[in-house]
Parts: sequence; structure tokens; C-alpha cells
Amino acid sequence: MSDPVMKIQIIARAEMALLQIRAERVAGRSTLFIVAMVFALLALAMLNFAAFHAIAPGQGPALAALFVALIDLGAAFITVAAARKAGPTESQERLAREIRELAYTELNRDVEQVQAEVQETVAEVRRLRSSVQGIGALVGLVGKLASGD
Repeated sequence: MSDPVMKIQIIARAEMALLQIRAERVAGRSTLFIVAMVFALLALAMLNFAAFHAIAPGQGPALAALFVALIDLGAAFITVAAARKAGPTESQERLAREIRELAYTELNRDVEQVQAEVQETVAEVRRLRSSVQGIGALVGLVGKLASGD
């Protein structure tokens, strides 16, 4: 890779891919966490309902409400577990990071190469300037000798 513009484009695309992967992961996990919270709230409501009816005489409706609450809690735990795994995988994000780092490294090498070339050009200009000054002094000396001073 020698074209700096292409490297900058690769870096930009890698950054966009990372942002998209993160956004998809957050969106997927958030949706499932919201669903889990709904089930948790239903479970809490049913647990309250069950506890109330457990004290009540007859104990029939309380056991039914308790079973419903346990099922809601189980559904909430399953949804939370699914939410943790939702979205793009970590390996996709790792790959995008590696591409970004490779482009950064290549771009850094190009910048260092340009710096070295600029320093070399500056040194050559300084040598040329001293040569021109030497030639100017020589021309002045030759002029003085020719005029007989």
C-alpha cells in the first residue's frame, strides 16, 4: 500500500464498520433487555399476586399465580442470556480493528518517509546554498583580480 488517500479511505471505512457493528450489537442487546425487563415486571407482578393469594384461604389461585411467575422469571433469564449473545460477533469487530490498525501503521510509515524526504531536500538546499555562496565569493575574487585592485 503506497497511496495515502487509499489508506485514509480504508481507515474511514474500518471506523464506519466498527461503529455499525457496535450500534447493531447495542440495538440487539437493548431490545432483548427490554423484553427481559417486561418479563421480569410480569414476574414481579405475579409473585406479588401469588404471595397475596398464598395467604388467602383455599390456596388454589395462589399456586397457579406462583407457577405463572416462575415461568415469567425463566423467560426473563433466557432472554437476558440471548441478549448477551445478540448482534455481530466479537471476531467481526476484532477484524475491523486489525484492518484499521494496519492502515494506521501504513499511513504512519508514509508520513515518516515524507518527513525523511523533506529533511533530505532541506539538506540538499543548504548544500546548494553554500556552493552558490562559494561561487559568488570566487566570482568576486576573480572580479577584483581582473580589475587590478
